[in-house]
Amino acid sequence: MTGRVVDYNGERLLIEVPFSDTETFVKQDITEVDVELLDGRTITRAQRGKIRATIAEIAAWNGDDADTLHELMKASFIARTGRDWFSLRDCTMTDANAYLDWLIEFVVINGIPTDNPVLRCADIGKYLYACLANKKCAVCGKKGVVHHIDTVGMGRNRLTIAHIGLRAECLCFDHHTEAHYGQADFDAKYHIYGIPVDENLCKIHNMGV
Repeated sequence: MTGRVVDYNGERLLIEVPFSDTETFVKQDITEVDVELLDGRTITRAQRGKIRATIAEIAAWNGDDADTLHELMKASFIARTGRDWFSLRDCTMTDANAYLDWLIEFVVINGIPTDNPVLRCADIGKYLYACLANKKCAVCGKKGVVHHIDTVGMGRNRLTIAHIGLRAECLCFDHHTEAHYGQADFDAKYHIYGIPVDENLCKIHNMGV
């Protein structure tokens, strides 16, 4: 692959891609990739605190020593993402954010009691997606269902209409009821928002695609 110059609002950015196995892209019909920009800044005290607080909650849930658990979780994160080994003393902000988001997703998947996960994660969208994918309330972590932000409309069958692209949140019964009293105020109070559902989420929730 060769580098590509991207023009964004008058700014020029050269993206160098040191990858030559284009045959794999062709065979697997890969047409899109994610580009991650490493800004070189090191982890902040706030990031370190959020990571340690999340590790402490996971440790309290499974009974492990927090320091031992941290090393095990970090090793699993590195193995799954292919990142280089890092330390919370001086890793980049990018690695810290990615690790924190991965820990929060682990918390969501396993239903681990935690305090305000939405205020900890670096990418709220990933957290909201994980909540929908695992049917967990984005506010409290209890069992949740799809709360439609973009209304389906009267006389239309939610089981048959196409839902892809419609915005939704995953909420428990109590928070679902609260949201109906005022969506904007609800989202502002809990720092969440509706995200467009994709084909995967539609299949998980048996919604029409």
